[in-house]
Amino acid sequence: MQGVPDWNDLRYFLAIAREGTLASAARSLEVDASTVGRRLAALEEELGSKLFDRTPSGLVLTDAGRGIHSAVEEMEAAALAVERRASGEDARLEGVVRITLTEAFAVDIILPRFAPFRERHPGIEVQFLTDYGALDLARREADIAIRLTRPQGDTLVARKVGEIAIAPYASEAYLERRGAPDPARGFAGHDVIGYADAAAKWPEARWLAEAAPGARVAVRCNSLLSVVTATAAGMGVGVMPCLCGDREPGLRRVAPLVASLRRDIWLVVHPDLQHNARVRATLHFLTELIQRERPLLSGEGRPAPRSSGRRSS
Repeated sequence: MQGVPDWNDLRYFLAIAREGTLASAARSLEVDASTVGRRLAALEEELGSKLFDRTPSGLVLTDAGRGIHSAVEEMEAAALAVERRASGEDARLEGVVRITLTEAFAVDIILPRFAPFRERHPGIEVQFLTDYGALDLARREADIAIRLTRPQGDTLVARKVGEIAIAPYASEAYLERRGAPDPARGFAGHDVIGYADAAAKWPEARWLAEAAPGARVAVRCNSLLSVVTATAAGMGVGVMPCLCGDREPGLRRVAPLVASLRRDIWLVVHPDLQHNARVRATLHFLTELIQRERPLLSGEGRPAPRSSGRRSS
């Protein structure tokens, strides 16, 4: 080996180890797969060792690859810490702030009310990363997270800013056709919107299985927006946050709020970034916005329905 390997080559090595294929690593790095392949070949040549074996399920670390993996992760952690701490001292109200949150929360709560932030802070570019997976704040995959569960451990700073209420809904057309369901009878004789794939593990899915044993599953969905769409289409009773159900034209609650499904809303940031000026400005605006929308989030009042066309799911 001649000298210290190029850090960029080592970043590519980590991406391949995490993703398992050149194509997936390329997507995570936002480059071409051929570039990833060239970087890997260059690193293997420099180290004089083969780092991955090809298998039917993808690329797996060789003994040599496993031997350097933890050390390269430590290098990455140190590099990210330098980046975070440098960013944390940035007093400028300009630059990029990345927020990770669910699509429903972005569409129903944040984005419709975010224009004043842009007017107040035109130098800050906010990126909304809507994903049900939890992006890693320590790795700078996002700067701020809006989460419905408190992060474990003490490596992140989390503040509770509100609650989300959840209830069963049905469309007016469904209720006219089938009548109101009786929760005391387990929704017997009615159709419900079930859950598929990863959504089958949601608390809503477990509650529905216990509370509606007498119901028939009309269709299963793997996202909240598809549950809302199926319910609004009159396919059955759907369980959803009030921030979705109360805003959807033609939907009505068919049972009280489900206390066991109530979720806390947490604003989460890495401690190295909590004093960054643009992050602080964004956190302040988000806190005020969410607290101002407490009636909608907690199911206390029914607002005017959305006036625009239906969302895609």
